[in-house]
Amino acid sequence: MRYLVELEPTTEAANKLDSGPGGPGPLFGYIAERWKPEAFYLRADRRIALWVIDFPDVASLVELTHVALARAGVAPKVVPLLTGAEGGEILPRAIQRAQLAP
Repeated sequence: MRYLVELEPTTEAANKLDSGPGGPGPLFGYIAERWKPEAFYLRADRRIALWVIDFPDVASLVELTHVALARAGVAPKVVPLLTGAEGGEILPRAIQRAQLAP
C-alpha cells in the first residue's frame, strides 16, 4: 500500500542529525535505498521530510517506524494514498458497500 510518510524529528534528534557527518543526508539516503520512494520532499518552513512510499507489506512499514523512532525520536505520520486510477477502481465499490451499513 502506498503512503505519504511525514517525519518531523524532535528538536534534539534534528540537532543531532544536522550536526553529524553529512547532516541528515545519510538517513535520507538509507531510506531512499531501502524503500525506493516514489517522491521525496523537504518542507521549507520546518525540519520535516516527506516521502511517498509503496510498502510491500506491513512489516516494512513497521521497520520504517522503528528507524524513525531510533533516528528522529518520533514515529512517522502515515497517510494511505490512492492514485487516481486506483481511486476510480476502488471508490465505486467502497461507496456501494458503505451504503449497506445500518
